[in-house]
Amino acid sequence: MSVRPSAAELLANPDALLNRSRLRELGLERRAIDAVLRACPVVALPGYSRPVIRVRDYLALLEDSTHDGRTRVR
Repeated sequence: MSVRPSAAELLANPDALLNRSRLRELGLERRAIDAVLRACPVVALPGYSRPVIRVRDYLALLEDSTHDGRTRVR
């Protein structure tokens, strides 16, 4: 029997997929999850209706959205 990796463990694999439950496990609330799914390319799997995103896209969004102290925050 294999153990399912945690969402935090999945972040080490850029090709891993994250769904709403995994994003929630990472501490995001519903509105933040909706924003992430709008901002990242969604992987649409045939026959599967739930949206998933790649870890690499999620991490890139976090990097691009992180205040660096040099620019103005709106």
